[in-house]
Amino acid sequence: MSTLARPKAVLWDFDGTLVDTEPLWAATEQLMMAERGLAFTADQMKSMHGQSAWLTAEMIATAFGEPHLVADVYDELHRRMATHLRTNDLPWLPGARELLSELHAENVPCAVVTASNNVIVDAARDRLPDNVAFIVTSDDVQRTKPHPEPYLTAMERLGVAGADTVVLEDSVPGTTSGLAAGAVVYAVPTLVKLEPQPRMVISPTGLAETSWADLIQVWKDYS
Repeated sequence: MSTLARPKAVLWDFDGTLVDTEPLWAATEQLMMAERGLAFTADQMKSMHGQSAWLTAEMIATAFGEPHLVADVYDELHRRMATHLRTNDLPWLPGARELLSELHAENVPCAVVTASNNVIVDAARDRLPDNVAFIVTSDDVQRTKPHPEPYLTAMERLGVAGADTVVLEDSVPGTTSGLAAGAVVYAVPTLVKLEPQPRMVISPTGLAETSWADLIQVWKDYS
């Protein structure tokens, strides 16, 4: 491989990788449960990290004893999250904006790939940097993470192959999706433990000390 070789695109997860919304999701879920005098266990909360919001809504509706109301729970969960995002500053994770700025300066195509839907993303879209070319949400695909479809969709839109892409992720469903799409995954977990996988490196410091040169080297080492 040429020393000048480099990835052709970087794809970003949203919740827990670009912005620190995972604690907000957890707090919103816990509040909805507490309003009914209920609570999830720590293990249940951990299992929900990175999964689709529909599965989370199913768990909450089931805990309510009203599984038929899953769509209502789903809508309420997203309404509360969107309201918070619209009325507060985006909780950027350390290093995320700096790395996006560096990628912009280096003319590296970027996109966001999220398991959240348009209700959440629309609350934050206009505050994302201009070099985020587009956002693939759960509304854009038939199968969300951990299925590879979300990342494959983004790769197709950018005109790049999985082998030429670095995916930034923090969860088990997200890393599984990126790896299945053929990308090298740079994992920045904060709430869950990730097991080593081929074509994946786990950062011990998140994105706080990550540069474009680091991503190039990871891509070369793990491709």
